Amino acid sequence: MKIIAVDDDGVALDLLNECLQAGDFHHVTLMSSPTDMMKRLNDSAIAYDCILLDIEMPGKDGIQLCAEIRQQPRYKNTPIIMITQNREHAAVERAFSNGATDYITKPFSFFEVLTRIKLAERLVQERRAAMDSYLSMRTNDETGPHLSLVLSDPAEDTARDLAKAKTGKSKVLSLGVFQNYLDQVTSGDTCDTQLFAIKLHRIDEIFANSSAQEFLALLDSAARAVHAEFAPHTIFLAHAGNGILLCACKRAAVQRAKVIAQSLESNLRAGTLPDVCRRSIPLQVSAGLPFRLKPTLKLNFNRASKAAISRVELRDPAPAGNRSQLRVG
Repeated sequence: MKIIAVDDDGVALDLLNECLQAGDFHHVTLMSSPTDMMKRLNDSAIAYDCILLDIEMPGKDGIQLCAEIRQQPRYKNTPIIMITQNREHAAVERAFSNGATDYITKPFSFFEVLTRIKLAERLVQERRAAMDSYLSMRTNDETGPHLSLVLSDPAEDTARDLAKAKTGKSKVLSLGVFQNYLDQVTSGDTCDTQLFAIKLHRIDEIFANSSAQEFLALLDSAARAVHAEFAPHTIFLAHAGNGILLCACKRAAVQRAKVIAQSLESNLRAGTLPDVCRRSIPLQVSAGLPFRLKPTLKLNFNRASKAAISRVELRDPAPAGNRSQLRVG
């Protein structure tokens, strides 16, 4: 894996390089200047597979640099790992909001760095495999078989990347990046992050009766509508499959989460929907009751996400003509 790292602290760079070499990552470029690193990224004939950024640097900090890198098409989905002494939730939130994939705090251990790098390596490999599979299927069937990934397999980012290419900046994190974010906000002494899920009902029927572009646009529109509903609060989303969006927000935004289903459904109906949603399958939305994540050394992400999904699965959409009774549960 081809890695580039930037840090204005030479000692930290040396330590990071020693760590990567110990983990058999030998194709590593070390830079001390953000400007020089951007030039190297632009000039490199072969794109880097993973980028490590120190946050506290003079001139342009690592988060600003991350946002700038994400503007380059070939680095839109490259794993970017932030390395910093700042453990405050506001810094974590700002980093992930600007495109970070993961977050390592100083002083770091070799084990933590290598664990995060190997997760990034797996992400790169899965994306390549997904794209290869997608291209192979498209060669044999131009009707868009990649939609099965959207419907049932959130681990693959192919469909999310395709939606991003069609509609601009994605509002949905991959499930792996979403987990990394929750790992960080729950790792301190306190945590005020709430988790809940939103469900688009009868998604399998909508999927079966929509074109590829319509279905991807629906998921992207739903994500954008959720972000608009929570503004000015920050909310992070991930597609868990089967029309379910996992959502994480601060406690200050919880009241909004409790009443979002009816408002979100109305806003989506007012926008662009697949023809089938206007003809025979009305779009219906439910939201599960938010719950607070507790501080922990290691978040059990599967357990937390299943709890959020089970809460929204208990919700049946309100029958037509009875939208005013739509509640979370």
